[in-house]
Amino acid sequence: MEGLTGLSPVAASEPGEAASALRRDGVVVMRDLWPREMMEQIAALVADAHPEFVDKASLTDLFDNGEGRFIAPVTISKSLLQTGLLTHATKEQILADALGASYVIEAFGMLMADSGCPAQDPHRDGGLLFPETGLDRLLPPASLTVAIPLVDVGPDNGPTAFRPGSHRFDEAAEQAAPVVPEIPLGSVAIWDFRVLHHGCVNRSSAPRPMLYFTASRPFWFDHKNFGKRNRRLVAEADVIGELGPRFGRAETA
Repeated sequence: MEGLTGLSPVAASEPGEAASALRRDGVVVMRDLWPREMMEQIAALVADAHPEFVDKASLTDLFDNGEGRFIAPVTISKSLLQTGLLTHATKEQILADALGASYVIEAFGMLMADSGCPAQDPHRDGGLLFPETGLDRLLPPASLTVAIPLVDVGPDNGPTAFRPGSHRFDEAAEQAAPVVPEIPLGSVAIWDFRVLHHGCVNRSSAPRPMLYFTASRPFWFDHKNFGKRNRRLVAEADVIGELGPRFGRAETA
């Protein structure tokens, strides 16, 4: 098991420090953005809206990212929108710093790691613009993953291992031992699509549900992680008009 060191969590009151850490390491964990009680309510909302998430085999709209794992869209409902999860000011400030003020939401859904799922191979989510040139190591990010756990994430229930600095394609960073931050309920992990990472084994007896956003610059689309029939950003019809321009790619549930 990789060590739980190397990424110091940043307080929710320090968005500037979080933005600097994201530029430097390609990943940052911010603690206590949301109250635990609120996140427990959101977990219940999602579970009620998507009972199919308990059985991967029953899903018809998913991206299969490994044994015992899946990515699937979560419908943005009026109840979910009213929690404020989608528009947290600190989160938006960090994303705007990294991606520009006109950034958009490309996808929103569930990252599930079921009990007993094995570790993934190290990978990058994508995000390379000019892979044949070597320029991507110098560029700011085109896309970020925003991961919000619905349970406490610790060493035994499918945490994510990162190689900080690997978004710059630094050989030493790519070959260094990965670090595995704990992400308590109410916290968020944000990482550059280019950073090397992998999901670890879920040794616990329970699944590890985690909501995610893909945030990107307006010109960018995720051509790697979805099939042509996968829905990426889904909302109830009476909610789409309330989401604002960042959610302009949303389709009706």
